[in-house]
Formats: sequence, structure tokens, C-alpha cells
Amino acid sequence: MDRLIYGDDNTFDPDDARLLLDSLPRKPSPWIQLGVAGKMSGGSRRGFAAGVGDVRIKDSKDRLFQYSTGADAYTRSGQWKLMWIGKRTRQFVEIEQVMSDATDDGRGALICYEADGTPIRMDIRFNRSFRLFWSPVVVMFPGWKPWKTPL
Repeated sequence: MDRLIYGDDNTFDPDDARLLLDSLPRKPSPWIQLGVAGKMSGGSRRGFAAGVGDVRIKDSKDRLFQYSTGADAYTRSGQWKLMWIGKRTRQFVEIEQVMSDATDDGRGALICYEADGTPIRMDIRFNRSFRLFWSPVVVMFPGWKPWKTPL
């Protein structure tokens, strides 16, 4: 994974891509992937303290949440989540970095293969986002743009 992602900026070794494809289990991938990620303020506690009266303690640490309909289709390998996606004429391997923020651009890659396993290209993830009217809710849609080609 590290050679594919962190190697050359414009190309990748097709043998590394084939090895990745051959070593991944063929779990069923979801027809459509939906996910939710976000953070909320930490909340607070209220109580009564003897000699002080009513008190409120605010938790400054944000609460993070994340949910994905495709969670069972991924295979975990170190800092990476990998998913095989099989179509009639193509195969794909989606690579996602686990430790980064879900809203970061570039935290995922998609390797596209011919049906026989020959790598064609690698795309990188970018996010398109918009705010829901005047609310604090931001909706993000991931997309893919060309990144690397095989040597």
C-alpha cells in the first residue's frame, strides 16, 4: 500500500497493484454507499455542590461520530481500509486512510483494473460540499479525479 500511495507522484508499479488485487478477499460490496460523519460539542453536566450551589461543568472535547453502510465490505490492513468492487467489465480497489479526518481531501484512492486484473489508473478522492441553507450542517459528496498511471 505504501509503495502505491506514497511512491512516485505520477505513476505506480502495476505489479504492486496486481498483488493488492490478488490478495484482497472478494466480499460483496454495497450497491450504493452512504455514510455520515461529524462532530458535536462535548456537552455538559449539571449538579449541586455543597456550599457552592448549582454548578455546570462543560466538556471541551468534541464528540465524533461516523457511520457507513459499506463498513462490512472493507478489509483492514494497518492504517488502510480496502474494498474490492467487482463489475462486469472492470474491477476496482478502493483504498481509504483510516486515521485522517473524513472531510480531508486526498484521504482515499481508487485503483481501476480491466476485468482480467490489468491496472489501468489510480484516482484520488476529493470532496464537494455545500451548506444546508443557513444551518451548521455541511453535506459532502466524494468524487474521484485522475491521479496516477501504471509504469
